Amino acid sequence: MLKHSSISAADLISPDPHPFKWRMGVKPLNLEQWLLVDQERDTDLEEIGQLIDAHRDEIIYCEPSAYEGCDELSIEVLQHLQQIDHLKTLKIDQQEGQAPIETIRRVVQEDLCLLERRPEGWTMTACAVAIPTQWDVPSKYGKTLDVIHEPVPRYDTDLSQPMGTFFDRLRPEAPVWRANRTLTDDPNLRLAPQRRHHPMRDDITINNVADRVWLRVEYQTLRRLPQSDVIIFTIRILRQNIASVADHPEKLTQLVSSLTKMPNDIRDYKDSTWGHAQLIRQWALSTGRVTKEELNES
Repeated sequence: MLKHSSISAADLISPDPHPFKWRMGVKPLNLEQWLLVDQERDTDLEEIGQLIDAHRDEIIYCEPSAYEGCDELSIEVLQHLQQIDHLKTLKIDQQEGQAPIETIRRVVQEDLCLLERRPEGWTMTACAVAIPTQWDVPSKYGKTLDVIHEPVPRYDTDLSQPMGTFFDRLRPEAPVWRANRTLTDDPNLRLAPQRRHHPMRDDITINNVADRVWLRVEYQTLRRLPQSDVIIFTIRILRQNIASVADHPEKLTQLVSSLTKMPNDIRDYKDSTWGHAQLIRQWALSTGRVTKEELNES
């Protein structure tokens, strides 16, 4: 029987390679932790439903070729969630005017992307991304993995070929997960893309950064569905302010050490995260939460 999720943002902190290199960093997925359910489910789904109603064209995309995969995904989602006591009678009922991917999105806390293998590469043919982390969802509709990741520095050298090969070889019986992190002063679920390069707020200081800045982690999973042969990419947002992360000293040290070693081109791409990381480093050192020796060793 599945239980409420106990995974936190801090749990998913891990050190980056040094020198820096993008990597998929996938790990085997225990299917019990495919879709995470926690105490915020009802609140999250109410907010997500309102976001879809208000911004459907910016959130929902579904090509006819994706319908078969959506049908299979719907079955998998129900089988997963109905293992939880209070969701045993959960149904997924498509309403008039809803794309299949939207109907599924309204019962899970995860954003969903469906990818199909086409001659030009793995292509996103359906998605329901209501709570992105500062990326422009409509610009990715119907695009291949390479086009989707074009803005990412070093993607072509570090990830393009390995990612395509990985997707080709992903097997239904071997799902995986990975994590991606951001620092932000915005605790909301939906982070608009225009916030990515905003300057750091001048009212955030060394004295309040631990309370005002959040570690935002995307818990991402990849599953290949056996009947439709599509790949399902899920993105669950986990948030924790830095004061709470600091309750886990080893994780705080890993976070600060990795983020403050980012090379210049990655700093430019993740400039808000870089700016917040510098302030968090000062706070952590000044309060004795970490030492320079620990940062150098991690």
